[in-house]
Amino acid sequence: MNGLNITDFHAHILPGADHGSKNIETTKAQLSLMKDAGVDAVVATPHFYPQNDSVESFLERRKASAEALLSIEAESRPQVYLGAEVLVCPGIDHMPGIERLCIEGTGIMLLEMPFSSWSDGHIASVARLARKGFTVIMAHIDRYPEKDVARLVNECDVYYQINGETQSTLKGKMKAGKIMDKLPVAAVGSDIHGTDKTYVKNFLRLYEKCEKAGFDLSSYAKELLEGAKTI
Repeated sequence: MNGLNITDFHAHILPGADHGSKNIETTKAQLSLMKDAGVDAVVATPHFYPQNDSVESFLERRKASAEALLSIEAESRPQVYLGAEVLVCPGIDHMPGIERLCIEGTGIMLLEMPFSSWSDGHIASVARLARKGFTVIMAHIDRYPEKDVARLVNECDVYYQINGETQSTLKGKMKAGKIMDKLPVAAVGSDIHGTDKTYVKNFLRLYEKCEKAGFDLSSYAKELLEGAKTI
């Protein structure tokens, strides 16, 4: 993958922001793994649960966590963008300040669907966010039943992100291949929690497979993140 600008679009690297990194030492180790593996940029996507948080309280917590990264020399880590992994609930598109959960400086919103059955309200909320002009990327689409994903495809104008963890099993690899055959994959994510090297290794394996399948992830990232703010 020489010459590619590699971006991890889904990572839990902010210390104390959620259960991904418990402290700055964990974050340093995560970013070191990425840097050593050739990852150029990473989107920090701490969980946003609307049943537990207001937008304002979430952003205050994220800001405090992000400021801790300033203690890490920029040259020794990938570029870091600030985003969120937003759990969809019916009507979330009406939540005050929802636009502030986009990747900073962009209109990109990473959405996570619940692992229980999706109601019409879940699908309708995603569709409305897309119609409002947000660039919606559905997180780890590989985790959901095909029948539910088919509803998204039919009713929502969105993009899709696949997790590197699909490369850890034959079943996962086959499912990722099917997704690449059918859906507009815009991004790959490590979804890293903790410091297991496997997150980054599987991310790079999937990234390479997507590129070979014709998805120009490097160009997608450059276009999507144009104007985005980095730490």
